[in-house]
Amino acid sequence: MDRRKLQDPAGREEEEAVRVVSERSLYEGFGSYREMVVDQPLASGGTVEISREFQARRDVVAVLPYDPVRRVALLARQLRVPLFARGDHDGYLEEVPAGYIDEGESAVEAARREAAEEVGVKVGELVHVADVFPSPGSLTERLSLYLARYGAGDVVSGGGGLAEEGEEIEVLEWPLARLGEAVQEGGLSDAKTLILVQALMLRAPDLFS
Repeated sequence: MDRRKLQDPAGREEEEAVRVVSERSLYEGFGSYREMVVDQPLASGGTVEISREFQARRDVVAVLPYDPVRRVALLARQLRVPLFARGDHDGYLEEVPAGYIDEGESAVEAARREAAEEVGVKVGELVHVADVFPSPGSLTERLSLYLARYGAGDVVSGGGGLAEEGEEIEVLEWPLARLGEAVQEGGLSDAKTLILVQALMLRAPDLFS
């Protein structure tokens, strides 16, 4: 069956809704794992019952702090245990500052806080790039992405993250030209970092020359 079709949002209003059959908690810890069973409508008519396990997580933010005068950006290098658990990775990843949005906090407020906590910089105006779902097949998490300028006088601390959260972050200053080369050569393995660097390259290509 050829499932290709032109997008028609108006027509989708007439589609049968997905119906929840059951939902249960599987585990509560650092993450919350749940199982949901739903009836999914079929294009051919009727429904099919599917069951999925997923991790329910709070929404998060990520921000690329960059200095347009010195043409550099700040990244955080830290241990990611799931990567270490793969067995083919040392677990350390270079990435943009990122973290959960706390209760009662806006995405912009969270982005400013994470930039200060992780890389020790007070960022200026934030430019919203996109809201994305990093792994829609397994996570409820939505990620808000921002670009933010800073200057030499905006460094407020050495960064490093919060000790009470077990963070041991190394702050790295990358030349934007080097980041651009990493994009071209496939040298960035963190998705949110790759998206934000590409977004800045589109908006301000002269900074990467």
